[in-house]
Parts: sequence; structure tokens; C-alpha cells
Amino acid sequence: MTLGPPDFSVMVYGAAVMVAIVGVPHGGLDHWTGRRLLESRFESRWWMMFFPGYLSLSAIVALSWVLFPVATVIGFFLVSAWHFGREDQYSSMSQKLSSRFTTATKHLSAIALGGLVIWIPAIFRPDEMELLLRIIVPGDSKTQAKQIVTIAGWIAMVMCPLGGLFFCSRLIERGRDWNVWVAPATAVLAATTPILVSFTAFFCLWHSILGLSRLRLQEGITGVAFLRSVLPLSVLAVCGVAISGWWLIASTEGSSIDTVLASLKTLFIGLSAIAVPHLLLHEWSEFTGPRAPHQGICCDGS
Repeated sequence: MTLGPPDFSVMVYGAAVMVAIVGVPHGGLDHWTGRRLLESRFESRWWMMFFPGYLSLSAIVALSWVLFPVATVIGFFLVSAWHFGREDQYSSMSQKLSSRFTTATKHLSAIALGGLVIWIPAIFRPDEMELLLRIIVPGDSKTQAKQIVTIAGWIAMVMCPLGGLFFCSRLIERGRDWNVWVAPATAVLAATTPILVSFTAFFCLWHSILGLSRLRLQEGITGVAFLRSVLPLSVLAVCGVAISGWWLIASTEGSSIDTVLASLKTLFIGLSAIAVPHLLLHEWSEFTGPRAPHQGICCDGS
């Protein structure tokens, strides 16, 4: 007796639970980052700039799925790949890379290696990717899903060989660092398992945990204090996505398959709406230079 692939509904709900528990919290300190970036200019009014801007960008991303689906999904693939790769660079790359690679090359490396969880399925699992996109993209998405997979495949044909070259360079520089092997492991996982499984495993069990660990070290607080601090924004984000999902599910006929499909649509559109402002905020933060000593909202009494 052999085990077949997990049931589709199990994969959808499993991904939703993992993203809610592990994925979303790694953006739970974005308000601290926003405060650090804006407080020097806007003082106590920093939140009047941060929260409306953050939420407005989230709404624009969600709306773009309806208005410009092909451009939005391809753009989301690219910025997600870039963010995944940059997180790895922030957390594990040595200064050797900074001295040997140009800034442009570092960003290209981030897109190539960070995006393997996207680029590999675009080449090896295009039919599955197209099916998922037909479910996720709003409206009459059959033609649009095919266009997205075709464009993603073209990008992947460039990025995968580049990723191989960047991996070899990393291996030469940091051969004893086990983190080097995350890229080929991701490629194998993405090629051999369903997309929902490989993406959830990579996003929750590698990228999000890496981000949470880096944030806690940067803020210099205990694990309990860190957990207490990330909860408010994380709960707010999960509630926002859940409310949107409830509205979407309520608009269906209520069958179990409709509920699963609406949940998948909510998961990915909601995740993109949360992710884009998060990744842009953190890239802005890195661009401004080293962070100031921690002055978290939940810990300084303000």
C-alpha cells in the first residue's frame, strides 16, 4: 500500500493554518519598524502616516488582482522571490558576498535563489500551477492563468540556470554552512511535491522562522516578550483576511468544494495583500542602515 498525495482540501486548510500560526506573525512587528522609520520626522503622529499607508497599500494589492491580474501575479512572484532571497542574505550571507558581488548581482541572486519555490513549479508543474491560478485569480481566469504560467515559465528558464550559478558561488565561499543547501533542497521539494505543500513548507518552516529569529535577535527581547509583541498585528491581519474569506464564502452557494476554493482564493490574495507592504517596509528599513536600539511600543510604555 502506498500513500497518495494529500487531499486537496487538507492541503488548502493545512496551508491556511500554517500561514496563520507561523507565516503571518513574522510581520507582526511591522508597526515597530514603521515607528522607527517615521518617528524622527513625524514624532507622536508617526502612526497617522504608517497605518493608513500600510493598509492602503494592502487594499491596492488586493484590488489589483481584480483589475490587473496578470501583471499583479507576475509582479507578486518577482517581489516574493526577491524578498525570500533577501531574507536569506540578511540572515546568513557573510561579508564576502557584499565585497565580491555588486548590489545588482545581489538582488538578482535573491530573485533567482529565493524564487526557486516559484520558478521550479513553473517549469516542472505548469499544469498544476495553472489550475491553482484558475481558482485563485478572480473572474474569468482561464486565459489569464495560462498567460501567467507562460510568462512565469519564461522567467524561470532564465532564473533557474542563474540560481545554479549563484549556488555554486555560495558553495565555494561557504561550503561548510548548511544553509547553502537550502536552495537545492527547495528545488527538489518544489519539483516533487504539490505546489501547496512545497510553498507552505518553504514559507512557514524556513522563510517565516528565519524572519522571526532575525527580528527577535535584532530587537534584543526574550521569546515570551517577542511573542506577546507580535500578537496584536498578527491577530489583526488574520482577522482581516478571515472576514474577507467569510464574505467570499458567503457569496458562494455554500457547497464544500465552493468553500475550499473560496478559502484558497482568500489565502493567496490575502497573503499577497499583507506581504507586499511588509517586504517593502523591511527593504526600506535595511536601506536606511542599522536599526536604533529597541524602543518597542509594547515595552516602553508608550
